[in-house]
Amino acid sequence: MGSVALRTRVCAIRLLVAAATLAIAACGGAGAPGAGAPPVTSEADAILHMDKLRAAGFRGAGVRVGVISTGVAYLTSYQQAGVLPASIYLSQGVPGSLDEGSWMLELVHQHAPDAVLGFCDGRDLDFYGCIKDLATNFQADVIVDDILFSGQFYPDATADIVTALEAANPRLVFIHLAGNEQSGGYWRGPFAAIQGSVGGVMRTTLDFGAASGGASDPYNSVSLPAGKHLKLIVNWNDPPHGAANHALSAYLLDDSLQPLAVASDQANPTLVVEYTNPSGAAQMVHLAVTLDAGSATDGLSVQITEGSATCNIECQALGHSSSGLAGGSVGDFPDALVVGSTVVTSPMQLDPWTNYGPFRLDFQSIPDAAAADGYDYLRLPTPIEINKPDLVAPDCVTVPFSNGTSLVNNQFCGTSSAVVAVAGAVALLESAGFDRVQVLKALRGTAAPLGAAAWDPGYGFGLANAEAAYHSGGQ
Repeated sequence: MGSVALRTRVCAIRLLVAAATLAIAACGGAGAPGAGAPPVTSEADAILHMDKLRAAGFRGAGVRVGVISTGVAYLTSYQQAGVLPASIYLSQGVPGSLDEGSWMLELVHQHAPDAVLGFCDGRDLDFYGCIKDLATNFQADVIVDDILFSGQFYPDATADIVTALEAANPRLVFIHLAGNEQSGGYWRGPFAAIQGSVGGVMRTTLDFGAASGGASDPYNSVSLPAGKHLKLIVNWNDPPHGAANHALSAYLLDDSLQPLAVASDQANPTLVVEYTNPSGAAQMVHLAVTLDAGSATDGLSVQITEGSATCNIECQALGHSSSGLAGGSVGDFPDALVVGSTVVTSPMQLDPWTNYGPFRLDFQSIPDAAAADGYDYLRLPTPIEINKPDLVAPDCVTVPFSNGTSLVNNQFCGTSSAVVAVAGAVALLESAGFDRVQVLKALRGTAAPLGAAAWDPGYGFGLANAEAAYHSGGQ
């Protein structure tokens, strides 16, 4: 699998919905904790039947779980309150400036209280470096992350990295979030050409309307609130550093179709275009994608991912949006468990923000030490689609948050919280003696199907069930 030298990362976004303010001493929850265990506040614990495994004596002992997220700024306050253990491996000693990693660590500790915990800041440090450090120096058996890359059409380096690390540890399981861009923050489709005005000049422009199956519309418009920042990542199905790539430009336009921002490229099939609304009122911003070189009739496809600045679960919805971003660019290898999210109440319907699959690849990658990113890319005769996500788990679960001095119970929403529940289930299964192959087979094979087919683009194989997975024996 390949990589690129420069990649725009979109951190997994989450919604922090204030729940009842409770002192940490009052935290109860889904099942009585065992001796030395933190209070269990997460509703996902009982829904995935992890409490049953702990009652049977499987509490994560002998398992090392590494979390990659966006910081553990208030880690000390959680440790002092007793909701996190005193000893946690901190990669490169970097706690970061945000605190989402703390919430993820808390959930792992609730589900698998005897597991050893480690953390790496995937925003301030290198994402791939975090994987390597946690697997080698921390010797993680489970790595769970909530860092989402923008969509792309070629393989990601994560697969090669994890595959190599798996060879040294047959228990190593990599777990990744589906992402939260489904509520209007993503679009993918063919480059249907139309002549559109950009700054008073007619250009060959992507017809978002026709490509979406509707009336012609050369612009993908979004209402940007006052003072808000818009970040859009545009990818197309050419390889990195391809000599015969199409050349594209992305323009953000005002209502007069005059440019507010522009980005252009050819060698790298990724554009990032950004704009901040300086006014005191909402402003309509119109995305135009132009074809500057190459043909629109040779299978050219484009995808748009809305960046984290304006896609905090509830995206600033694009006028034309679609599905298919599950896992971002880390949805392309079978050993990864990609996890989407549902509500916590029956019938466990999908959250509106959880990304759907399948994941599309147009290329296979071939190692080449002389290439800029270490890979050459061979276009596949037909794009392949990989069935991700694998599983779903509930989000908007209750977990103590800290402001640095005191803790209160809040809701932690988004696929960032759902993916940690599955990591907890994996840790329990591994403490029961399961290896990677058994874990993957057990969780996929015993998931409660919630979609219309055995594998569903939103639900994957269904709702994870740790108890059923254990009783399957991984066979």
